Amino acid sequence: MKPKRKEPLIKTDALFYKLFQVSPQSLFQLVGLKVEGQYSFESITVKTTEKRFDGFMRRTDGEGPNVFVEIQGYDDNTIYWRAFREVCAWYEENDSARPFILVVLFIDEKHDPDNRMLSCRPPCRLIRKNLPDCLKGVGKKGGALTVLKPLELSDRKENREKLPELVPQWEAEIRSPEFSEHDTEELTELLVYAILQRFQKLTLKEVEKMMQLTPLDQTVAGKELIQMGVERGVKKGELIGKIQMAQRFLKRRLTPKKKLLLKSTDKLKATLERLESTLSV
Repeated sequence: MKPKRKEPLIKTDALFYKLFQVSPQSLFQLVGLKVEGQYSFESITVKTTEKRFDGFMRRTDGEGPNVFVEIQGYDDNTIYWRAFREVCAWYEENDSARPFILVVLFIDEKHDPDNRMLSCRPPCRLIRKNLPDCLKGVGKKGGALTVLKPLELSDRKENREKLPELVPQWEAEIRSPEFSEHDTEELTELLVYAILQRFQKLTLKEVEKMMQLTPLDQTVAGKELIQMGVERGVKKGELIGKIQMAQRFLKRRLTPKKKLLLKSTDKLKATLERLESTLSV
């Protein structure tokens, strides 16, 4: 009988997906992979198997290897066979002569079955990495990878007590001139998400207090809401922002702001509660 797969405690797929979308180079920095040129990050589905890869990187400014990414947060003895099968299926469907790099990133080394029986001939490569080991090499100035630093810590009382000191440091690290205002907002949302996923006894208000987040009416999203004629104050705008953030994490189509503005505050709260319950499953 095939063993039942255990679902991950932390829904990391959305976290890594958004992070590598904002900063594709951060993947290469995380796993220590040196590649030339600029890459774009996306999620793809192999039609023959209907399997969605966690991530796919394609070079956008010249010839370079295709990079396939699998984020593994649960036990699966067939992970290597499955990942290679999907890479082969993709090449079967696409007329590409580019070599590939397959990155399998384990959230915890205990999820690595260490049963590889397949190998690649250069220039194709298989790279397997454990997230804790990767994060140790990031250092204090991690840039976009700072949003993953909460995952280094266990949800223990002594670590929760350190958060008021650590969280402002993490926030300062992602406020870099290399990121646009929009990307900085995205990374801030991801940092909040990672903290709440790792420390599930914390509330959003507690995290916002630690980060001393910019008031909504001073952010790009808040200004957009004001321009659209929001008169019910910041509370409704916050609910709309949180709903759309949750939808992005769940990879769902964003509900237009104009449509959300037509709903009452109570209905917005109910919508947010349903999305948050899905995120916490």
